[in-house]
Amino acid sequence: MDNKLSISQQQFVKLPKIFKGHSVYKGLSDSSIILYSYGLDTLQISKQNDWFDHEKQEYYILYSIEKIMEDMNCSKPKAIRLRKELEKYGLWEMIHQGANKPTIIFIRELIHSQEPKKKLRYNVKPRNEPKPVNKTDMVTVNGKEIDYTEIF
Repeated sequence: MDNKLSISQQQFVKLPKIFKGHSVYKGLSDSSIILYSYGLDTLQISKQNDWFDHEKQEYYILYSIEKIMEDMNCSKPKAIRLRKELEKYGLWEMIHQGANKPTIIFIRELIHSQEPKKKLRYNVKPRNEPKPVNKTDMVTVNGKEIDYTEIF
């Protein structure tokens, strides 16, 4: 028997495209980007469970170090480093409750500022625009005199 899942049977996590090439997130590690995406996915479960902070008027997630280690297949120091990196970039706001209670994490919105698009560079000299000509300028083409302005 074949144990393969078809693509339609698989679950996927969305990865925000804004991370690609945005200068604000340039130093953010790939692992942190994936963890942020997992956090967004977890936020949907929080909404179903009604994990809502009435003071901040927003939903939060409970994402333990152990669960991050499991999801990211990483060590405890790396899981802690990834959480700190997301907090440093302002993508997660963590509220430590202490006394063996889980840390509350608020997922922050991504910065969608419009950056100027990079100009493409080509190894071709820019085309010189034709210089303005007087109507009296004439050119000889195949033995015929033609008004220069008619060529362009």
